[in-house]
Amino acid sequence: MLKLLPRFDLKTADAALFLGLFAACMLAGTHAAYAFKAPVAGDLGYDIYDIVVNKGVKGPLGFVAGVAAFLFGVSRLFSNIMIGIPTIVAAVCLIKADTILQTFGMVI
Repeated sequence: MLKLLPRFDLKTADAALFLGLFAACMLAGTHAAYAFKAPVAGDLGYDIYDIVVNKGVKGPLGFVAGVAAFLFGVSRLFSNIMIGIPTIVAAVCLIKADTILQTFGMVI
């Protein structure tokens, strides 16, 4: 019987796909990264940033929401750990959102 197509090995195809995706990600990540700077008064979007971040997330509303989410996560931790741990992580991220926001970099 004639074999017109070469032998197709799934493991080899998976390895080639992984290496190709890895190379593409490495090439895409070669640009310089710039950290986010909070806008100052007069910049475009400062009013929205001020309301959402300064008065919302960093204010008392964000702190209360973070503590409430943390307590909800702790209460769920004993009954369902798969809901409790991500909720606690999200609550800590909400409480420290201003610090996290400033440390994130953006690839341009």
